[in-house]
Amino acid sequence: MSDRLVAACGEVVGSGTDPGALARVVSWSVRPRRSPDALRRAARDHPDDTVAAPSARLATLAGPPRDDDAGAALPLVRAWADAGVRVALVGDPGYPPRVAEGWPEVDAPAWLAWRGHPDWQAPAVAIVGARRASGYGTAVAAWLADAVARAGVRVVSGGALGIDAAAHRAALEQPGGTTVVLGCGHAVAYPRPHATPGRLFDRIVAHGGAVVSEALPHQPPRAGPVRARNRIVAALADVVVVVEGGARSGSLLTAGASAERGRTVLAVPGDVRATGSAAPHRLLAEGVAPCTGPDDLLAALAAVGVPRRHPDGDGTAGGAPPGVAAAPGPPSTLPPAARAVLARHWPRPVRLEDLAIEAALPIPTLLAATTRAAVAGEVVETVEGLRLRRAPAPGR
Repeated sequence: MSDRLVAACGEVVGSGTDPGALARVVSWSVRPRRSPDALRRAARDHPDDTVAAPSARLATLAGPPRDDDAGAALPLVRAWADAGVRVALVGDPGYPPRVAEGWPEVDAPAWLAWRGHPDWQAPAVAIVGARRASGYGTAVAAWLADAVARAGVRVVSGGALGIDAAAHRAALEQPGGTTVVLGCGHAVAYPRPHATPGRLFDRIVAHGGAVVSEALPHQPPRAGPVRARNRIVAALADVVVVVEGGARSGSLLTAGASAERGRTVLAVPGDVRATGSAAPHRLLAEGVAPCTGPDDLLAALAAVGVPRRHPDGDGTAGGAPPGVAAAPGPPSTLPPAARAVLARHWPRPVRLEDLAIEAALPIPTLLAATTRAAVAGEVVETVEGLRLRRAPAPGR
């Protein structure tokens, strides 16, 4: 059974990971009341200078797999293989160095399992916030994600509804791309609107992004693992932005993990009456710098050594070279008066009835125009109304 398990591990290992070492660690982890983090704590509390590589230390501590453990681990490894997942042990070349830094004192996962193209070396920004997000919050998250991803910076978030989803969607087709960090295993369809075949997670992988997890493939999204993934989000990023969140939001955990790792944290100011402003306003009160737009975020990246690549084209990333006018965007499908109203209110959404009044247009005419604009991807419809998908350019 052990030989079969090692062979199966050989089908999923990432660069530099030994199948035998992975077989040992996974087999140890399937035993009742044991977690991979217990091996990390053992490595921390009982240093062994004779075994330098973290993955080798884990394998030594786990020991050879028992037949029953290997039998339980085999279908799990095969589930990874069936999902097209790759797995790397901490410290190996396929494992992100920024997550492994400081192990075993730092709580880095024993392994990371991913599908897609994670690009661990790319500069990255984490954009995090509430699941029950406001229209303002999702618009700002999309604005920031679109801008930095167009500048070649990867956007990292937790794959949840609300702020996370807005950030992922805005970045997935841009040069920087996006990475999802799950709070469950790869074989669990959660959250269902994103994990269903052909939906958001599959689109992210298809566009060069990645979906990452520290969990065994069938681990459900319980509170502990969901909140624990915040430390991975923080570790993968150079800068973390908290957009919205309640007083006990998981985004505060991400901010705390970021501070522990020396990452820069920014917070988006919000409506003082909104419950979703509690987390960012608490951070602002504690001295975190405000993020009022992409320029703040790009400046924070430059301050930590990431070259500034302005998305509007300074010749370094996806824009027109200096002195050359950028190509105009596609023509608007909206009546000029309606677009002017949406631009004036952006990033807050506008109810159709209010838009009709401010633009002085009949509702049937406006409804037909906004439907065409939604199909064309120019506007986004939310429960609070309509908003432009991207920040309006000056003069438009």
